[in-house]
Amino acid sequence: MSVERSALIDRKPSHSPRRWLWLAMVILLAASSFRLVALVDVPPGLAQDEVLDADIASFIRGGENALFFRHGYGHEPLYHYWAVPFQVLFGDNMLSVRLPSVYLGLLLVALTMRWAKIHFGPTAALVAGVGLSISWWPIIFSRIGIRPIMEPVLLVAAFWYWPLGVRIRARRDWRQAIAAGILLGLSIYTYTAARIIWLIPLFMLLILALRALGAGRVGGRVEETAFLRAQTGYAAVVLVVTLLVYAPMALTLRANPDLQQRLEQLGGPLMALGEGDLGPVLQEARATLGVFSLTGDPRWTYTIPDRPIFDPVTAIFFYGGLLIALWQWRKPAYLLLPVWLVVTMLPSALSPDAPSTVRLIGALPVVYLLPGLAFDQLLRRLWPTGRPLSQKASVVAVLLGSFLAVILLANGYRTLRDGFLRWPRELETRLRYQSVVQDIGRYWRQSGSAAPVVAEVFYEPIDDAGLRRSLGDDPRARWIQTGAGVAGAMVWPEGGGNSLLFVPEFAPLDPSLAALVGLSLEPDFRSERSPAFAVYRLPPWPAEKLKPIDHMFVDAQEEPLLLLLGAVLVEPESGAIRLATGWRVHNRLPGDPAIFIHLVDQNGEIVAQFDGLDAAAATLRPDDLFLQAHVLKLPDDLPEGSYRLRLGLYSRDNGQRWVTEQGNDVLELAHCQQGDGLSLLVCSLTEPP
Repeated sequence: MSVERSALIDRKPSHSPRRWLWLAMVILLAASSFRLVALVDVPPGLAQDEVLDADIASFIRGGENALFFRHGYGHEPLYHYWAVPFQVLFGDNMLSVRLPSVYLGLLLVALTMRWAKIHFGPTAALVAGVGLSISWWPIIFSRIGIRPIMEPVLLVAAFWYWPLGVRIRARRDWRQAIAAGILLGLSIYTYTAARIIWLIPLFMLLILALRALGAGRVGGRVEETAFLRAQTGYAAVVLVVTLLVYAPMALTLRANPDLQQRLEQLGGPLMALGEGDLGPVLQEARATLGVFSLTGDPRWTYTIPDRPIFDPVTAIFFYGGLLIALWQWRKPAYLLLPVWLVVTMLPSALSPDAPSTVRLIGALPVVYLLPGLAFDQLLRRLWPTGRPLSQKASVVAVLLGSFLAVILLANGYRTLRDGFLRWPRELETRLRYQSVVQDIGRYWRQSGSAAPVVAEVFYEPIDDAGLRRSLGDDPRARWIQTGAGVAGAMVWPEGGGNSLLFVPEFAPLDPSLAALVGLSLEPDFRSERSPAFAVYRLPPWPAEKLKPIDHMFVDAQEEPLLLLLGAVLVEPESGAIRLATGWRVHNRLPGDPAIFIHLVDQNGEIVAQFDGLDAAAATLRPDDLFLQAHVLKLPDDLPEGSYRLRLGLYSRDNGQRWVTEQGNDVLELAHCQQGDGLSLLVCSLTEPP
């Protein structure tokens, strides 16, 4: 290599390439173990964000393509395209959900070591690789199927190509700068926090340009001035290319501002700053700055709350490495490190609930490289390159190596204890990752029963997708939900059969409905881990308890949808009317239907009502049977007189009422009487026409 084309500003001491490769391979094997062992159990279930990201990959396979997906408050696209081949190869299951992140996490370790070795030497590279391999922060984001982990991978790849140490301009180096800009621009397509990544080349450009201008004015060395001008030019190319690559998505978001709802949700401190209130930004910035040793992410989603990234000893090496980078700031590679760190900390510092490890994720490589710089510098001080070791120096080297081994073992133990053992068992973690859904799926698979019925607080299609992906198969589950605090419906899939009812502790059944159908007071099984769930075997359909009605509700094309089989009044109680209606499904139900029950007076005025359908309509299939409980709270001053109960259905999305085959949009269900010596409102079902 010629003097003019020296690739690095300072040459690193020579090390055995073979030894370095062996050590790097061991580190990658350790990284693989920490990312693959118990992959389906840590985290203990699929979070809704994971299910949503897998949904977007499915949408892409179905022909939906975009520069920015509107699903889930807005998603950058690159990770989802990366996930598509995994879904094709492994199927739509938990493995295909999480493996894309696993591979990115391993690639991050390998790229960081290779890039760091070029600019900062093999020792710093190996320490950075070990930190990324065994520390919880990079591990957890390599084990969950969400998009942020792709951001640091592309950042390292971009900085690998950036010709940070080149002294003169050359065609090959211009091409490398363009490649760095392309990769840096693509990183913005990975995660919301990467929107400000273009600030890195901007700050580098400003600092280098000022240095070049200053060197020229004071008559600095020609070689130094040429070097700074070359570096300024490369930084300008990286910045321009980054912005050009980002431009299509930026223009898309500008034309469709409703796509990025997430920014509005996270903009609290910035909005306060715009109104002249600096307090929230300062508060979040202080919390973010302390994340390495004093504070921690307050959420259970990714870690034990308030757990700092580093233990106290490792934190000392981190701060030492940061001081070294600042001391060596005249070298572009070292200058990049604090600039990189500051820019990637901004998304956490400028948003609520800081510090946020997910919004800080772009800083992963530099955070774990900085302790490596400190340890490398310590080795250089104690073990100068090219000099034979004295007996005293040999003892010091052994002690230092032992000290490093203890630190690494302590960090590995900390990861195993807090990340793999304690964190997955905590109730808050299990709730966030819908662990009960995974547990229900495993029990159902072992039971060999027909389609399950599962209770949930409020059903969304993502719940069914989570159960399906946890199992790797579609159990054709039916879902019921707790519309009024209890699950007020019960479903018999395709008329009954060998089905099980799963009731989590946070979604209890309506006791009166359970008693009506003869459900056992004690479940067949109750899980031990919290949140627990109970398992019941569905009793036979209670046809004998329903007074027959037989009215079919149809759609606009007169296709039959729901058959009202009958109704039953529960014993009257003070202040309320309780009844249940029984239905048979004839076709998949459109929209989001609801059943209304109105209590009307003699003038047709509504005095009490119930609206709802606790059987999740989207999961119901032809020939399913279901009961719906209805509870009408009566006014305290209900006048004496006669009343009528009326029933109908409507679509919540447009308010359109459904009609019967006879064209009626309401059925008279019962007559009620208040007064005449009666202490309660007494109702009796009418005879069907």
